[in-house]
Amino acid sequence: MQFDFAIIGGGLTAAAMLCQFVNRVKQQAAKGRLDPCEIGIQIYEKQDTFGPGFPHSDIFTLPFHITNMCASDMGIIAGRPGDFEDWVAANPDHLQNRFSWFEASPAGQSKSAQGCNHYPRAFMGEYLKARFQEAVKTAQCLGLEVDLRPQSEVVRLKERYPGATLSIRDLQTHHDYQRHADRVLLATGHWFEQKDQPGYFSSPWPAAELRRNIPPGARVAVIGTSLSAIETLLTLTSEGRFSRTRTGTLVYTPAERPRKFSLYSRRGLIPKVRGKMGRYQNKFLNRANIDRLLSNKPGNLRLEDIFKLLDSELAAAYDRPVDWYEVANPTGRPADLLQKYIEDAVHGDGPGGELIWQTVLHQSFGMVRDIYLNLTLSDRRRFDRHYTSIFFTHAATQPVLNAEKLLALMNAGIAEVIKLGRDYRLTKDNDDGYFEFIYEDDRGNLHRDAHRYVVNARGQARSLETNASELAVSLLASGTVQIREFRLSGARTESDDLTAGGLTTAGETYKTGSIWIDPDTHHIMQKGPDGKAAGSGTIYAVGAMTRGQIINASMADAIVRATSGIADDLVDYLSRRD
Repeated sequence: MQFDFAIIGGGLTAAAMLCQFVNRVKQQAAKGRLDPCEIGIQIYEKQDTFGPGFPHSDIFTLPFHITNMCASDMGIIAGRPGDFEDWVAANPDHLQNRFSWFEASPAGQSKSAQGCNHYPRAFMGEYLKARFQEAVKTAQCLGLEVDLRPQSEVVRLKERYPGATLSIRDLQTHHDYQRHADRVLLATGHWFEQKDQPGYFSSPWPAAELRRNIPPGARVAVIGTSLSAIETLLTLTSEGRFSRTRTGTLVYTPAERPRKFSLYSRRGLIPKVRGKMGRYQNKFLNRANIDRLLSNKPGNLRLEDIFKLLDSELAAAYDRPVDWYEVANPTGRPADLLQKYIEDAVHGDGPGGELIWQTVLHQSFGMVRDIYLNLTLSDRRRFDRHYTSIFFTHAATQPVLNAEKLLALMNAGIAEVIKLGRDYRLTKDNDDGYFEFIYEDDRGNLHRDAHRYVVNARGQARSLETNASELAVSLLASGTVQIREFRLSGARTESDDLTAGGLTTAGETYKTGSIWIDPDTHHIMQKGPDGKAAGSGTIYAVGAMTRGQIINASMADAIVRATSGIADDLVDYLSRRD
């Protein structure tokens, strides 16, 4: 009897999943442990292309949109993080034929001074398409049945033991039909709020559409100061020209009637800039100490434990204490701060030109997932509320080139960064069509800034409740997925107990907004009427929809780790079944 595995979504997660699964099947088939001819793979994608997904499709992006992560960390083959970088180096002719602007690309043609390549996002899209198609061909040669369904949307998913029933809509004919699958992976990727209205854009993408609908000379409000906000500026200033002076400073020459921008955020923080990694080895914030804490406090880790290690590490590395208030609330003009970030990235603050604090943090990235997962739910809630922006400002750094462009735009009077504080309001006057930001500055002065155009560039929303797709709505309404994480152990942190099926069970809870999963297997978790939690056994979830548990859920290395684990789980089951 054929085993059918369905993947809902055809982007980066699907490409990584297909590669890991086909590789594992090939290995086990060579050992005679399973028969590939008894396996079927179904993949459903709303677009007509498999692989790139939303962030890396040339349909959504423009040539100057470059990857924020180092190319050497973005490979989708388990054990080969540099696979993407190697593929680009091996395929210049393909890229030249595919993109007429290839030779003029401002980034990624050679190693930067920081030892890190940031290629155009479209290059990543081509890489994902190539690896996806290679995996399809390998699967077909092995005898696996591969059923690719482009322009198809899964609108409902119901568990029916054994397996699940998928309701699929053909987006060309609008005909609905059903399919069965023994296991299902939710890999639908990013979504955006459905609040588009005249003058308000819920996403910076597609970039060409944004540029088409906001006229030259407009004053634009951008919500957010993150990497997406910077890319929004690059999209809407692309009619102008960046060039370097004789001293090497990047300057911006605007086009006639340039758009101008106010970037708004609660904290007004700007992403740090990627510097050079050094040889400093962590003495406190290292795997041995984290493992020791986790062995003593699994699922009960406190933020104070981690802050103490980080504080000790940076004090030892710099031979002086760290001013944490200045880290969380940097003083000075945003342009001056950004100039300092760029200088630190280019020249470093260590003896070898390395940036010491980034070297320290870089060594911790492999542990961040475990740390975040094992915080008490009350401390994870506290981190999300008070420290997420600070963390991602330092962890999700921007390439030097993008930072230089942002600084050039600020120096040219094209862009400014404004701190809103926590208690701001965004309203719209329906009579004149203007949006108004109402906020107080650090001195308590009230401001009311009016804009006809607003772009929401805060990135992925955390709560699945903001996803208006039929699938997300039905999964939540049916209780198939749950967005409140629950732990039987630990202190009760909410005034109300959890009540289900007439039984009241005290436990620690946190409504993360993300799909609750078993982090070891990525099976979705469900709390039954008896008050006990269990994995579904049928449905997996990977990517942005799990960010409330997996802090780096959208990053390539985290997706590879997750899909590799799922591939092992599937192949183990199939081997035992055979």
